[in-house]
Amino acid sequence: MWSDLLDAGIPFLFLMAIGFTFYRGFKKNQHLLTERDELVKRYLLFRGDKQVRLKIYGDDEKIYHDLLRNISSSWKNFKKTYDEYLSSFSENTRKTKRILQIITLGLMANTVRFIIWKYSFSGLNPPLIYHIVRELTGYILVCLSFSLLKIQTYRYLSLKGEAMKMDRDILFFPDNLSAEEEHEVLFSEFDPLESKGKEDG
Repeated sequence: MWSDLLDAGIPFLFLMAIGFTFYRGFKKNQHLLTERDELVKRYLLFRGDKQVRLKIYGDDEKIYHDLLRNISSSWKNFKKTYDEYLSSFSENTRKTKRILQIITLGLMANTVRFIIWKYSFSGLNPPLIYHIVRELTGYILVCLSFSLLKIQTYRYLSLKGEAMKMDRDILFFPDNLSAEEEHEVLFSEFDPLESKGKEDG
């Protein structure tokens, strides 16, 4: 009786550990992605405010260049924080996978132990294949955990995170443009400003 409880209890504990580890890692990744999206929304509001100010004070040379410097500085700060979210996302994914792999190895070792013990002391009654199939059903959760984690992280960690950085750069232009070029590129499509020094008509 105690032997049967032990044989059933050990895999159950391993599977609980796998489920908990996956849930914690998955939720933390989701939280990081949500925080990243909130960061983008806040920066969009900030950038929009600077765009309005550029339009209002575009004729004042000093204010105009101060605003451009502020945009450039804010872009660097935004990129730094954005990339920190990516690094945390990548690190949490690696940590979760590593723990899942360790627990899975423990589960596999227990399965081998169980099969050897059953084969040695119980013979083939019930058949060995029955015990093998029964043990393999527990690995459905293992496969599901690794699959869902891969689905969640593939887009962001493929190409070493370049996809996430491309999303960032698509939203905003980099800060390596000259003042006049940045002025033109930032606003020519969505909110064009008149070129400095030119009158209407």
